[in-house]
Amino acid sequence: MTEPLVAVSAGAPSRLSPAARMVRIFVRPAEAWEGLREQGQWLFPLVLGLAVWLGLQAAAYDRVTLPMIFDQWSEAVANGQMEPAQEASLTKFFTESPAARWIVLGQQVIVWPVLLLIQALVVWFGTGFVLGTRLRFRQAFDVVCWSGLVKIPALFLFFALSFARQTFVGVHLGLGVLVPEPETPSKLLTGLTTFLDLIGPFEAWWAAVAVLGASAISGAPRRSVAWVLVALYLALGALVAAVSAFFSPGM
Repeated sequence: MTEPLVAVSAGAPSRLSPAARMVRIFVRPAEAWEGLREQGQWLFPLVLGLAVWLGLQAAAYDRVTLPMIFDQWSEAVANGQMEPAQEASLTKFFTESPAARWIVLGQQVIVWPVLLLIQALVVWFGTGFVLGTRLRFRQAFDVVCWSGLVKIPALFLFFALSFARQTFVGVHLGLGVLVPEPETPSKLLTGLTTFLDLIGPFEAWWAAVAVLGASAISGAPRRSVAWVLVALYLALGALVAAVSAFFSPGM
């Protein structure tokens, strides 16, 4: 009576705890995906990443976010796009009302999961559709959520630099730092900077971990997964850069 139970137990897939999996993501990423093919475990990294994101946004709210918002309104008044009375009313609300802080942070609660869903869609399309594997969207979401943990050091660095400069503008962790800041706004340079900011050491680290995860769960060769995902990432980055350039001021 006990032999079949022993056999089933021996053949059951191993499942790492969230803490153990997180450690492996940073030190042994190729071995961090055990059990995710059979059962998802995306909630822990999703909540952890969101908590870090919201905490950093809250810390930067008074020193970085509000001054940037006020500068945009002042520029809109100078350009005739906003009435001074409207600027004064909005400034008073965002300065004195606690609800303003929750409105701004509440938007970030939506932004973080949406970005992860878009990334998961890219991983699922590239690995599951282009390469013809059986990778499901849930599995792609697991890959994105867990590999996204390696971006946390980059978030701390980005917000530290922004806090020191009191602005998010001009803070680069990628190759966008190589583009000189023009004296007058330029759509071309804005698009180029946006695209190059998506290429850097932290993004390469994230991409490498995501490739390892997608390959481990789908069974596709790592080289094939790398070629497809990097190509899709660059294509999506070019689209984001084009949109950013289109809506930016300048010629």
